[in-house]
Amino acid sequence: MSENRNFGKAIKWAYLMNWGEQGLSALLSFVLAAIIGPGDFGIVAIALVYILFLQMFLDQGLVAALIQKKDLDPEHLDSVFWMVLAISTILVGLSLGFSPWWSAANHLPKLATIISLLSITIPLEALTVVQKALFQRNMDFKSLSIRSNISFLLGGLVGVGMALKGFGPYSLVGQRITQDVCALTLLWGLSHWRPRLRFSLKCIKDLLSFSLANFAAKIGVFANVQSEAFFMGIFFGPVAVGLYRFAQRLVSLVLQVLTSSLQVASFPQFSRLQDKPEELRKSVQFCIRMSTMLTLPILAGIAGSSRIIISVVGTKWMPAVPVLALLALGGIISSFIQFTGPLLQARSKPHLLALLCWIDAVLVTIALVSVAMLLRSAPISKQILGIALARLLVSLVIDAPLHLVLLFRVSQITIRQFLSAVMPAFVAAAGVGGLNFLIAARHLDQNRPPILSLAICASLSAVVAGGLLYLTDGELRKWTHDPTTWKFVLGDSVEQSKPLKSGEISKLADGSIPEKAEFETP
Repeated sequence: MSENRNFGKAIKWAYLMNWGEQGLSALLSFVLAAIIGPGDFGIVAIALVYILFLQMFLDQGLVAALIQKKDLDPEHLDSVFWMVLAISTILVGLSLGFSPWWSAANHLPKLATIISLLSITIPLEALTVVQKALFQRNMDFKSLSIRSNISFLLGGLVGVGMALKGFGPYSLVGQRITQDVCALTLLWGLSHWRPRLRFSLKCIKDLLSFSLANFAAKIGVFANVQSEAFFMGIFFGPVAVGLYRFAQRLVSLVLQVLTSSLQVASFPQFSRLQDKPEELRKSVQFCIRMSTMLTLPILAGIAGSSRIIISVVGTKWMPAVPVLALLALGGIISSFIQFTGPLLQARSKPHLLALLCWIDAVLVTIALVSVAMLLRSAPISKQILGIALARLLVSLVIDAPLHLVLLFRVSQITIRQFLSAVMPAFVAAAGVGGLNFLIAARHLDQNRPPILSLAICASLSAVVAGGLLYLTDGELRKWTHDPTTWKFVLGDSVEQSKPLKSGEISKLADGSIPEKAEFETP
């Protein structure tokens, strides 16, 4: 039962981390979008695709290997740290060297300067890799929550201040650099681990069998997620990228706030239960239930009230209205399949995950390139709508079936158990979607300020969703009536790993780590 409490505590702090981080991000996205406009927003989005691609090569899947590996030696940590730091210096050189090419490919002269400034975030990220892995391994999301919320707040203040002073796209650059500097400073202050000056090629090789397959999956995920901005920047230009990415950002915020906390906490939890099939099945089923219950009604509400949401930002963003509705429907699909990746990693099947990710990436690339070439001369509104529709169709026809089949097989969840977990969320989503469709069809939101109409829609949707979930979900009624039943559906026989106390963390540099040890910080 101690592990159940640890998992519950981890989820609580993971949610606090994401609520603060993504809540601030949502607010800043609205404010900055209203100030700088789609064009500047799109330029920075194109630059970030370039920088994020390079940052993928920092850890090469070694972070996931540090979290998943049962028998971890202190020398593993030191070796990974110095390897990642060395790689970061090479990546900075590549970033600066190829930035003029990326700028020319997108026909944006100022893009090279923006990329050069953002390149400083590569070594900043490298210096946090091992510490973040240790916190996640121990499911210590309290420290990560403190770090992310403070850094997002300070970065946001700098970004908004620069935007109001007329810095345009450079305000987003200032926000990102300030955020990363603050995050690095806080993370090293909260962590007791410090690297020793030693490197073992044997330790790196020990992790590579897992990490390389995981890295291949990571590249596939990146290609899948970032492909729209990549091809739209080349074929359509920064305004189309800005409109699309803003709508995409709103949907991803919902998923990150409400489900990524579960996803992050699920990987170490699934790893601990990888040899306990029944308890693993219950844990996966619980995560799916929670994910869909939290996200489906909200995403249905976003799809139905997309015009009201976009009108809050300003009329220059109105072409993104149908795109936001389609992406919200795609987000509903994503909420079902978010735990396939952590599950495959925890069951030591990263090669299967890599194959799945690359199938997704190839199919998405083919669909997006086809649409981009077909609509190259079309109006921007049709261009971004075509891209959103292509993404939705690939997710519905390819992504969801493949992910669910693997999820069922690896976790041993039956279709009946799956439907039992998600049906209350479907009912609530249908109710919320119907309500917002009625409001839009009857134009009941007219003659009011957009922010007031959005507040009314959100309030009514919350009442409808809460009522339908309470009526249709028996587990939710149990949790409501008796909070002691909140056991995270894991069973009582989970072994408790022996934690390392805060005073012992310094021994990581000198001594061996007990088998199945955890890393505990204050």
